[in-house]
Amino acid sequence: MKKIVFAIAFALAAPAAFAQAQQPQAKAAQSGQSLEQRAEAITAGFSKNLRLSPQQTQKVYTINLTSLKNAEEAKVKYKNNPKKLVSQMDMISQTRLSQLKDVLTPQQFQQYQQRREEKMGVPSQMLSNPAARQQNAAYQDSY
Repeated sequence: MKKIVFAIAFALAAPAAFAQAQQPQAKAAQSGQSLEQRAEAITAGFSKNLRLSPQQTQKVYTINLTSLKNAEEAKVKYKNNPKKLVSQMDMISQTRLSQLKDVLTPQQFQQYQQRREEKMGVPSQMLSNPAARQQNAAYQDSY
């Protein structure tokens, strides 16, 4: 059950990784925002932190909006099936990551990944050591 809750939280938190420009009150009110407003806020964080071009900003906005819409649809569709919801959220997250990689420059994507991992609380030794990531994944699967 912990894995399911963590996976859902991770999948939903990933799009908000760059929405740091908001004030704490704005984040609390975010749940009342429309998907378009949330996508705009996330994209603004991307644009500010990664110095996106106008073309990149538009593409990132589209990716964010699509991901948010897919996540909302999945929540409704699989509300009674947590395992399927987690798998769907993971697929949405991976698709988004792949699309972002296509839009961002390698340097921008690396910066995005670093900030995302920092926000998710990934230990620093895990950030640069693929062997440690694999070992941790195997360890986590054992529980």
